[in-house]
Amino acid sequence: GVFLSADLKSLVWYNPKAFAAAGYTVPTTWEEMIALSDKMVADGNTPWAIGLECGGASGWAGTDWIEDIMLRTAEPEVYDLWVSHGISWGDDRVQRAFELFGQIALNEKYVYGGPNAVLTINFGDSPDALFTTPPNAYMHKQATFIKSFILDHFPNLVPGEDFDFFPFPPIDPQYGTPALGAADMFAMFNDTPDARAFMEYIVSAKAQEIWVGELGKLSANKQVNPAVYPDDLTRKAADILVNASTFRFDGSDLMPGAVGSGSFWTGILDYVSGIPLIKVLLTIETTALDAYR
Repeated sequence: GVFLSADLKSLVWYNPKAFAAAGYTVPTTWEEMIALSDKMVADGNTPWAIGLECGGASGWAGTDWIEDIMLRTAEPEVYDLWVSHGISWGDDRVQRAFELFGQIALNEKYVYGGPNAVLTINFGDSPDALFTTPPNAYMHKQATFIKSFILDHFPNLVPGEDFDFFPFPPIDPQYGTPALGAADMFAMFNDTPDARAFMEYIVSAKAQEIWVGELGKLSANKQVNPAVYPDDLTRKAADILVNASTFRFDGSDLMPGAVGSGSFWTGILDYVSGIPLIKVLLTIETTALDAYR
C-alpha cells in the first residue's frame, strides 16, 4: 500500500483576532501554554474547546492528545514501544501523558462547559466555540482536517486571518516539536503491471499536486510544489509535516482494533468522566494483553 494523503495532528487552532483583542500571544512551550490558560481564566475567559463525542467512535479525539504528549515527554523509540505494547499502559511515561492531558481536560475552568461537556460535544462542533462573540473558548487542538469543519460552519471565515494554528508546543525541551500524523492508504490487491504503474503515478508529485490542490489535503511527497496548496494555512501545515525532525504515525491507528479503536477510546472517556487513572490504564492493559497475543 501507499499513502495517498496525510493530515497533521500536532496543531492548536485559535482565532487571531480574538487573541489580538484580548492581548494574548501564541505560546511556544507547554509552560507558556498553561500560563496563557491561567491568564485567560484570570480574565474571566475559558481557554479550551474540547469535544470527544463521535457516536461509536467517541473518545478518539483524546487519543491524539496522549500521542502528541508522549512524543514530547519521551524518546520516539519509547512511543514505538508503547504502540507495539513493548511497555505496559501502567508505565510511568504513559501515566504522565494522561496526567498532562488531564491537567487541561479535567480542569473545570479550562474547558468550555467543563469535563461533562467535553464528553458530549461532537468533535466537529467543538471549534465553533472559538468564533462566538465573545469567544466561548480560545484554543482547540485538532488535525488539519478540522479546517473543512470550520469552513462548513462559518463559510465567510478566511483561513490565516480569521482562524489559524500554532504547533502543539514542546513539553520536555530535549524532545522538541515532533509531528504526529495520519494518512489515507491506497492498497493494491492484484500485483499487475498496470496496477503497479497506477500506484506509482498516484504518489508522484504530478498526481499529488492535483490531489492536494483540489482537496486541500497534505502530501507526504517532498517534491510537491507548495504553491499548489489552496491557502497559506495549508501550506504552513505541509511545511511542518515534511520538515519535521521527528514524525510518528497516529498510535491508536497502529494498535490492534480492540485497543486502538476500543479500550483506548473508552479509556479516554472514562478518564474524563472521573474514573481514577490507575483503573483506566489497568482496563486498557487488560485488553492489550489479549489483543497483542
